[in-house]
Amino acid sequence: MKIAISAKGQNLTDQIDPRFGRAYGFIIYDTDSGNSEFIDNSSCVAMAQGAGAQAAQTVLDTGVQGVITGQGGP
Repeated sequence: MKIAISAKGQNLTDQIDPRFGRAYGFIIYDTDSGNSEFIDNSSCVAMAQGAGAQAAQTVLDTGVQGVITGQGGP
């Protein structure tokens, strides 16, 4: 199972970013293999609106089945 974690950094040891749409990035963690990869979210951070929807699409495109985050937004 792949899980997206909104993160303040690029490593599993970095803090969870309490924001979803404007998170620094997402760590995609595969519970089966134990592997992880970082997905940059900088393009959404500066958006005037629609950051959450764009971030959600970015995360969905990786094939995740779960999300760990703080605020999901409206």
